[in-house]
Amino acid sequence: MVVPVLITMPGTDSFEGFHRPDGQIGTRNRLLVLSVTGLTGPSARRISACLPGSLVVDYPYDSGPLGDDRESQDRALVGFAANPNVGAVLIVSANPPRADDLAGRILAGGKPIEVVVMDDCGHDAATLTEHGIRLGARLTKEISAQRRRQAPLSSLYLGLECGRSDPSSGLVANPLMGLIADRLIDLGGTAVIGESTEWLGAEHLLAERAVSEDVGRQIIDAVTAANRRPSTGAVTSPATIPDRPTSPPAFQPLKRSRSATSPKVAAVQFKA
Repeated sequence: MVVPVLITMPGTDSFEGFHRPDGQIGTRNRLLVLSVTGLTGPSARRISACLPGSLVVDYPYDSGPLGDDRESQDRALVGFAANPNVGAVLIVSANPPRADDLAGRILAGGKPIEVVVMDDCGHDAATLTEHGIRLGARLTKEISAQRRRQAPLSSLYLGLECGRSDPSSGLVANPLMGLIADRLIDLGGTAVIGESTEWLGAEHLLAERAVSEDVGRQIIDAVTAANRRPSTGAVTSPATIPDRPTSPPAFQPLKRSRSATSPKVAAVQFKA
């Protein structure tokens, strides 16, 4: 069996990044055009197309989501804006109170932000687009003055997300990304696993690598809760597929199969 070994070159314990007011470090410096209502999606895409290097997030709903669903989606929108690779945010909205609420939450991070709403444009999409381009150009000019500065690798967050699996995933991509994540954690950085419902069936492996027994139990409990969620409403999950165990294995005392310095799962957060 060949065991891959990652080699860190001397002097590679830092990188050049963009320092954000909230202390995060970005590897890019983009303007985010954030449409928070369905009516403004086409205008937001046109605005972004006229601002080279910008990114657009088109949220197609407004008043539909309620309760926990609304809060979960609002956290996601604020999270897009809080990403350290975003240098400034332009909110495009057809709902002024909602735009103001999200802008206030985003502004807490200290980034430059502008808001353009249909009410200020006579509910005319062409005027909305024109105003948005002007505001976006102003923000782009502002963040273009920012310069990269040295930052430790420990400030990096690595997001891991399934990009559609094929036979090569388990042979090459997944092991490689695991080794990269391990090395980054060795250097003090952080790796975040997306699509946490795919823990199902592998939670005991994550628990074995937990930094403590308490965190290991949190991992097991999180997956148990995900397995039970379909029984509380019209929700399906891989755990409900016939011939698949509907509950995870009982928690076992953690077994250290790796060296004491190997990366450990230090925290767990499993939200809808």
